[in-house]
Parts: sequence; C-alpha cells; structure tokens
Amino acid sequence: MSSLLGDPLAEEAERLLSLHAPYPGDDLKKEESFSGQCFVIYRVSNTHHVIMDGARRQEEDMTIPSALLRNPRFPMGDWYTTHLAKRLGWSRSETRQRHNGEPMGDPTSRRVSEILNKERDIPNIESRTHFKCERVTFNDEAMFEIMDRDLIFRIWASQADLANAKLDVSRWYARRLEKAYQQMHTMLLERELESEYYQFRALENEALSPLDCALEEVAHQLFAIPNIRFAETRDQFRLVELNGQQVAPGTYPAIQRNSATTRDFKCLIPKPIVIVVHINGRPA
Repeated sequence: MSSLLGDPLAEEAERLLSLHAPYPGDDLKKEESFSGQCFVIYRVSNTHHVIMDGARRQEEDMTIPSALLRNPRFPMGDWYTTHLAKRLGWSRSETRQRHNGEPMGDPTSRRVSEILNKERDIPNIESRTHFKCERVTFNDEAMFEIMDRDLIFRIWASQADLANAKLDVSRWYARRLEKAYQQMHTMLLERELESEYYQFRALENEALSPLDCALEEVAHQLFAIPNIRFAETRDQFRLVELNGQQVAPGTYPAIQRNSATTRDFKCLIPKPIVIVVHINGRPA
C-alpha cells in the first residue's frame, strides 16, 4: 500500500454519491444513472472541488467548497440531491423524500490511521490499532491528533498539513518523531551540562569537601543521559529509563558465554616486524 495521502475527501464523496444514485433528473433508462463509476471528484484549488457526473455529460461540471467536505456531519448525497432538485423546480417535500442523511464522516483520519498501521518499516506493530488519528479542536481550530499507542507519543497536524495529496504520511511521521527525539536529547544534555557548570563554579571558590564530592556523584547519576523511551505531549516529555543487568561469570553454570573465545590466537596477534638500524655499519 502506498503511503501517499491522496485525496480521501474526494474519494469518500465519490463513494457516497455513487451509493445513493440515481438523482433528480437522471434518465432511469440509462445504465450511467446507476453506475458506481459515474462520479469523479477532484480538487481544483485550495478552496474548491469539482464534481463530474457521467450521467450529465452535457451539463457543466459542478463545484463544491472543500470546507463542506471537511465537515464530518455534511450529508454529501443530500446536498447534491437538493442542488439538482432546485434546477428542476421540485418542492421541498419532494426533495426531502429523496434525502438519505448519510454524512461524510472523517475520511482523512481514517486514511492516516490506515497508512501508519500498515507501515511495515515501523517496528513492534502487532495490531491495526497501533496508531489512531482523530479530528480534534484546539482554540476553535480543527486539528488532527495522531497517537502512537506503543510509544505513547502524540503529534498534531493542521488541516493544511493533511490537505496535500502528495504527502508521504509515513516519512512525515518519521521526521516528526526524529525531531521530537532530538529536542528531548538537547533538553537532557543541557541539564547535564548545567549540573557540571555548577560543579566547576564551586572549584573556583575552594576545594570540594567529602560531602560535595558525594553530592557530585549523586548528581551525575541523576542527570546522566539514560537509554530511554519517551512520549511527547503538548507541554511535557514522559521518560521511561531502560536499564541493563550484568551477571557475574559463573553465576549460572548452565549458561556459557563463548562469543569472545579465541580459537586461533594468530587471528588476533599480528606478526611482529623487526627493524634493525645500522650506524657506521654497526647495529645501533
């Protein structure tokens, strides 16, 4: 499956229009009026889409504001029915009888979730619910929240970010994840350097006491950059330190570590080169 976003709004609108055909004014004797392939919708600008109806090839193509398609409650089939009924002079009661009420939903969130959950290059994906994308609102502005359930990592995308049909969702997510890691690494490094700076300032005054030395050792253990997994929220990082355990040799006799066993010592010790220097014909 391609990781390009495409135009999920147009594809969902095509599906809804094809599902609820025929429409007012359609010739019921023609196969095109019932064909599921008679509609083609595509974006012509940042603000509008065009609707091409195969059953109305002689008529001018219809435009629709893209903002309507982004509204999860927008009834695509009802809007198209009403528009055609007005041309034919139908009454409101006749028009409402042809309404189905099925809304657009959120095809963009579904497409992003589907692409990321099927990405094979992302490790530890065990189910189709590893990633979840949903439409949210911050300060009266519609946004998309993408949640990585394994890393407990969230990022946000604007409607403009996910309006690009050529957006490679998998690469875009990987870049955002790498950027968040770099920011976290910089933050931890600054804390480490800040701790060392205070210790050097103390040396300018006088020698460190045994208590100061003990506190310095504790500080290094606390502020050393660990091997961690992380989660980013809008205002904080959550850190989970990963530790290793070293086992003394001979603790478990049944376990043998032979990764460094030398089978031929010649492979590890190069042959020596002897250089004899003569001065005035005699070895130095």
